[in-house]
Amino acid sequence: MGESSEDNSELYEKTNPVFNTAKTTLFQLAQQGNPYAAEISEKMGLTEDTQKSQSLSMATEEEMTFRIILESRYNMMGSLALDSGFPVFVDLPCGYTPRSIEMAEQGVTYIGLDLPPVISEISDIIPSLISEEKQNLVRFCPADATNGESLEKALEDVKGSICINTEGLLMYLNDSETNSFLDNIRKLLSIHGGCWITADFEVMPEHNRILSAIHPGESSHDTSRILKEKADVGAEHNKLMVRYGNEDEDIKRTEAILKEHGLKAERIRIAGYLADTKSFASLTKEQQDAVLKAVEDIAFWKIVLAGSAESSTETANSFTIHTEFKDGELGISLTGRLDSLTAPQLLAKYEEQRESGDIRKVRIDCHSLDYISSAGLRVLVIMQKECKEGVSLTGANEVVSDILIQAGFSDSLDIE
Repeated sequence: MGESSEDNSELYEKTNPVFNTAKTTLFQLAQQGNPYAAEISEKMGLTEDTQKSQSLSMATEEEMTFRIILESRYNMMGSLALDSGFPVFVDLPCGYTPRSIEMAEQGVTYIGLDLPPVISEISDIIPSLISEEKQNLVRFCPADATNGESLEKALEDVKGSICINTEGLLMYLNDSETNSFLDNIRKLLSIHGGCWITADFEVMPEHNRILSAIHPGESSHDTSRILKEKADVGAEHNKLMVRYGNEDEDIKRTEAILKEHGLKAERIRIAGYLADTKSFASLTKEQQDAVLKAVEDIAFWKIVLAGSAESSTETANSFTIHTEFKDGELGISLTGRLDSLTAPQLLAKYEEQRESGDIRKVRIDCHSLDYISSAGLRVLVIMQKECKEGVSLTGANEVVSDILIQAGFSDSLDIE
């Protein structure tokens, strides 16, 4: 394969199937009247046809609900970040949204973190849309939310406290990834100070309540279906996510989990931010009243350190792949972390070998593998489906073994 896996968007799409939804989000912001989103969309060549989802289906009423949530969330997250008073905004994942331009105009340093193909593409576009004197306030860095080393490297020269923003990230992390991510948030806040603001915890009840308020009497509203169509390794069961109908119980559980990771939260209700959106204004007065009542106790979360929690000092090994092919069997030895940044490298090695010879079986030596994320699991699924005798893993440590078992791979893979 002649193209580097770091730049091959197709590999990243296979191992991280939600990463291209960022373009859909940008295009929808443009349609809702955001002028910077329109400029970025034009430069990227996005049209109605290019943004028709091939893997995500929504009925008309669901599309309206999604537009209301998207627009109000975007506006509210920006307002909360500016209100925090912290001079550095960390967008994780940043996608293609125009937030960088808006933050720079306010004199706030903006750091966008995402997968390498996204960073490469957006880095070429944004500078031309920012005044020359403000361009030094914006930068983009490749990073994985579960990879603490990549996050710390991206922020290593930051001066001032940070406001970390996550929108649409947590519902695609499995429980193991969630634990890693929370530890990384704690570490970053310990180093830099500041807060983490997220809209993700209560998105399921928010979606279902708004949908039911606009279309009362319907019984088929199921946000988890939309997530399942994208998160194909069971990540929609993330333990931080608040379920519709279980709000009180799940909010307490989420607060307890945050506390275990040295974090505490303030819930900031969203109702006051809905009325200022164009999507909300398109509803009838009766629908608007019903929506506001339905979401009166739905909130975004602002999270800070709880006391002086100690951060982990463990350092993961650098990622390496060694392969050997003999008699139809591909032997792979992995070192380090197999996550959203490195999984495309493994897939590239596998596809390169598959092009040059029939692979009957894959054997993976995991003795030096520190961690595997859902992106890594997807590579295992691809290999398992394509190889007649499947995939076997040996030497997995307790962390990796637990992740494989929780994801249900103990039944489909040969794990020694």
